[in-house]
Amino acid sequence: MEWLNSFLDKFWVIYMPALSEQVMFQANEVLKDSAPGFGIEALSLDEFTLGSKAPRVDSIKSYTRKGADHIEMDWAFAFTPNDTDGMTKQELKRKINPKVALGVTIGKAFISKSLPILVEDMSFKGRMNIKLKLSQNFPHVKMVSVQFLEAPTIDYALKPVGGDTLGIDIMSFIPGLSSFVNGLIHTNLRPMLYAPNSLDIDVEEIMAQQSNDSIGVAALTIKRLTGLKTGIETKENSINPYVQIKVSNNADIEEKTKVKKETNDPVFLETKYLLLNALDGNNLTLTVNDLKTDQAEDFVIGTIDYPLGSLLQKETQTGIVKNIVEGGKVVGKIEFDLRWFPALEPQILEDGSKDDNTESEIGILKVNLHEAKDLDIRQSVVGLLNPYAEIYINHELVKTTRKLRQKNEPQWEKAFESLITQQSETQVQVLVKDAVEDNVIGKLDANLQDLIFESSRGQEWIKTPPVNEGGPHTKFRITTSWKALGMTDDAVVKSQYTNSIGGLRLHLRSASDLVNLEAVGKVDPYVRVLLNGKLKAKTNTIAETLDPNFNAVYFFPIANEHQHLLLELMDEEAEGKDRSLGSAAINVNDFLKKNKEGYFLGYDGSNETIEQPVLFNGKTHGYLRYSVSFIPTIPVYTISQLENKEEYLATLKQKERDEEAKRLREEKLYNEHPNEYEWIEINEDTIPDPEKIELPLEKAIKYRTGNVAVHVLSGKFDKSDYRVHTLFDDHAYPSGVSPAADGKLLNISSSSEGFVRDLPNSKLIFRLAKKAEVNNEKDIAVEKIFETIDILQRANARPIEIKLNEKNAIKVQLEFIPSAVKLAPLDTILDVGHFYFDILNAKGIPAADKNGKSDAFLSIKLDGVEIYRTDKKRKTLDPVWNESVEFPVMSRSRQIILLQIYDWDLTHDDRLLGSVNLDLSTLEPLQSTQFSVKLDTEGTINLRTTFKPDYIRPKLGSKTGLPLDFSTISGAPVKLVGGAAGMAGTAVGSGVGFAGDGVSKGAGFVKGFGRSKKKKSDDSEPQAPPAPSAMEGAKEGEDEEEEGADADESRDEVSEVSSQFTGSQSPSKNDNATNKSPYTNDLQSLRSGKPPSVAAVPNLTSEGLPPPQRPNVGHHRIVSQSSDSTSVTGSSIHTGPDAIPGRITVVSASGYSSSSLEVKVMVKTTTKEKVIHKTRGSKLDKDNLVKWNETVPFKSTSDGELLFSLREVHRLGKNVEIATASLPLENYVDSEQEISLPAGDGQIDVLLRYFSAEA
Repeated sequence: MEWLNSFLDKFWVIYMPALSEQVMFQANEVLKDSAPGFGIEALSLDEFTLGSKAPRVDSIKSYTRKGADHIEMDWAFAFTPNDTDGMTKQELKRKINPKVALGVTIGKAFISKSLPILVEDMSFKGRMNIKLKLSQNFPHVKMVSVQFLEAPTIDYALKPVGGDTLGIDIMSFIPGLSSFVNGLIHTNLRPMLYAPNSLDIDVEEIMAQQSNDSIGVAALTIKRLTGLKTGIETKENSINPYVQIKVSNNADIEEKTKVKKETNDPVFLETKYLLLNALDGNNLTLTVNDLKTDQAEDFVIGTIDYPLGSLLQKETQTGIVKNIVEGGKVVGKIEFDLRWFPALEPQILEDGSKDDNTESEIGILKVNLHEAKDLDIRQSVVGLLNPYAEIYINHELVKTTRKLRQKNEPQWEKAFESLITQQSETQVQVLVKDAVEDNVIGKLDANLQDLIFESSRGQEWIKTPPVNEGGPHTKFRITTSWKALGMTDDAVVKSQYTNSIGGLRLHLRSASDLVNLEAVGKVDPYVRVLLNGKLKAKTNTIAETLDPNFNAVYFFPIANEHQHLLLELMDEEAEGKDRSLGSAAINVNDFLKKNKEGYFLGYDGSNETIEQPVLFNGKTHGYLRYSVSFIPTIPVYTISQLENKEEYLATLKQKERDEEAKRLREEKLYNEHPNEYEWIEINEDTIPDPEKIELPLEKAIKYRTGNVAVHVLSGKFDKSDYRVHTLFDDHAYPSGVSPAADGKLLNISSSSEGFVRDLPNSKLIFRLAKKAEVNNEKDIAVEKIFETIDILQRANARPIEIKLNEKNAIKVQLEFIPSAVKLAPLDTILDVGHFYFDILNAKGIPAADKNGKSDAFLSIKLDGVEIYRTDKKRKTLDPVWNESVEFPVMSRSRQIILLQIYDWDLTHDDRLLGSVNLDLSTLEPLQSTQFSVKLDTEGTINLRTTFKPDYIRPKLGSKTGLPLDFSTISGAPVKLVGGAAGMAGTAVGSGVGFAGDGVSKGAGFVKGFGRSKKKKSDDSEPQAPPAPSAMEGAKEGEDEEEEGADADESRDEVSEVSSQFTGSQSPSKNDNATNKSPYTNDLQSLRSGKPPSVAAVPNLTSEGLPPPQRPNVGHHRIVSQSSDSTSVTGSSIHTGPDAIPGRITVVSASGYSSSSLEVKVMVKTTTKEKVIHKTRGSKLDKDNLVKWNETVPFKSTSDGELLFSLREVHRLGKNVEIATASLPLENYVDSEQEISLPAGDGQIDVLLRYFSAEA
């Protein structure tokens, strides 16, 4: 540290006087106009010095394991100018103390007086953390973050009156004043600088703002010149004029018009586009020249200067006529038009990020070619290259870099800007050549959209194919940026809306091994899907997991083959910005294929799972799995193309002629000068574009699927700054957002497009909001839903005005690009809608109490979140509920509907008796279906269900973790449990974490039903259905005493079996209950440093759920894979190094005359014997069979055996054993068999599955 402190000591003495002078000058410039009044006439900074003693750095601590692009240090420093320790006599003699003198002038004229206010003896001491985020681009520092690790110590002396002679330090004179003032200082600095807060400085952004980049485009149209003179006598039609265009502050701009031969009054009608970096103080210079073919230089006729600052007042100026002046004389007139198109400012989102309008077809492209690696050096004799690069846009050379000598890894850092009028069809080509023989040693050929997308996600290195066979894959570091322009004037730029090529079906399945950013617990991940930089979809947040299962399907319109989908994995935070967990990208072109005629072919990848690495800070952290399908549309003419069909076809033919002429010209040059040019074969797609057809709307709407384009042309609103959001069907995020209205009028047109799965049932939603990205219902000012096909039929031929309410209206026009592909039924409206459940009854459920009965209630959980709970039925194994409930689902084929029966308990946790995983995807819509399903333990549930297809509007800002409005749930009676939805107790499956804050008000969802069940805290007792009366409780106690030990055994065995598919039971009723969240209440959350929980759903996996059951299909768990050796509970197995998992199903018994029988199953090994299951009591049927069909898992070594005890059930006495049987396991290893076991006078039929791990 000594060298640094020594440098500061020397530098401080030199720099301090200059700093003092600079501070005084700048402060006095501000203070001279800042007199507060009240008798104070003027303020001035009379003296400012920080003394002659420099600050000292006491220590520096570096963090060396933060990554290659991350520098972090802790600096301990002190500025104590009054500390004279270590100073020599000479230094003490020359010592200057810090002092600030503020002069306050009171009075006027000759009776005025300046009184000094002095601040002296300042000292400052603290510890500061400094973080530097490095980047590859100049200035090589992306972000600087500064924070104090603790409140610094600040001290000073304040003398408001008396000056140096009679001044009193009031900070020490008045008790408590010093601590009060320091408290105010800390209060103001803490939100900015004290940990965990920090001051973040984006160095790259500051540098970018100071760059010389263009801020817009000026379209200059030279119309005509009149009365040109080249001297005293000018012959008629003797001039060959042209106009040279320059801008005063940018010498690189130099444009010329075509030469008009032999005319003194030429007509040009040429438009030139000028990229301008400033308007104010900038001049447009037009020089009129006469072409002289027989002279070295052309003759200058005259010039004009036009101030571009006038465009700030009026952006469109037409018919401008100015005199052309030379030598003070007028030598003609010029007429021109000038239009200014400023670059559109990026939208600032709520989280502070910028949303660049990268989907705009017209804009300013900035390309920065940084460097290249792995060039082909095989053609160099000495192995060293002299490289330079040529940059082409649409095969036109626009920039050439400097030539470097003997550099095999050249770095150019060459940047330029260009106006692009059709982003999706623009090709960027970079050719790297060796200056010795001009051989191509590296080549990049990419679509502009691909480059913009890669740059937006931080991917700067582009790997390209070899130039020659067997050569290296050259890598280019190239970045691009895009500034959108609102150029809608057809007189300047001919831009037409082009139809899309199809739709994309994205099935986000799951992710694994994500990075964990939490110090305690795990992250709460979700996926954001962005198209053209705009948020189009977002999955549910999955609670506390690194391996989330999303299982969500989305559809997107695809405009062209160069589009990309960006999949951002995020960690949701209850407070502050969500954190990135990495990203993955989908290139649409990877799934496209054309036939010989040029038509896109469909691609069905719904059953193919793609696994892609998740990139986090440039490194792989986890994997994302998804499936992609492509649905092509029919190539039809758009409205704008039909209105200008002849011009559109002429443009296509002209484009073909230009390409052919260019090819012939280049071929001629190559043939004439073969040594000067190199012929490069480019493997381009030679398949022609498909021929478009005219499809009337009445024929187009016969197709159910396709893309609907909505053109919002204008709007009138009752409030200012509104934006128009356009949404379709069940989409949560808009297909397009218009620019903000200028006041109460929207004059800038915009277009959006959405993929429609079922046109006859499609919904079109218009929403007014002041924000571009709406995440809460309160941000929506107006929203109205229309039938898509109705608006399409009315607004296709001509624009119409739509009233959103009495005070707001918009003008729109719609068009439909149909698809001939027929979607699967569950990809249409048949997958989304409302379920109407009649919960009838249950039969034969397990007994949980000592009296052989249960106090049963049924819970319905959607994706692990409890949405409905029936009333409890006391002391019965056959509860009858007869309750109805209606609830919405976003997807009946993918969302998990779980029915769970619990035994209610007043003092302990409600005990899970059994579960059913319903698969209702095969249910016929609009038809009432009554069916039975079997619990995964024992017993059945009888239901009657109706499904009504309907698009559900997702609820923004839902607190339950599901984007559904649970206030629409209705029932008879409705008993939605407050605090249950989203809590840990509703989690299903092994390892399910905390599901979120849940619903804070239960009865408030549907007023007037049930009773209030308000959640007070995480560890408070959730209120269940009404408790029994005192008399009922006493009688129940008597019944339990009569049951004896046999009932206790039954209760334990049922508990073991019922817990095999779930890691949790009902919501906890006491502090000692198991909670799947690592935090049982807010106090623990605070102590652990974990912020409050987010609204999330449990991470459900098939391994943690019962097998799905469809209506009218029995529940067979014989070969189920849902409960293997890792999913059964430890209390029902025998573990050991040689233990083999198995499954035994007690099917039936025959040959017995007893009316009611049960079977007790035990596992016996050499060390112990344990009861693993006891069936319910079952009666003889008409075939004299006693049937159970009950399954239990077990684990035992092969030398063990299964023992079966057949007992006669007696209601008023003990059960009596009437027969026994045994099954030696060594005879059935690695097999699955139906076995009849002789037992007494009859036999017991069982099904055994017993496979070792190696089988």
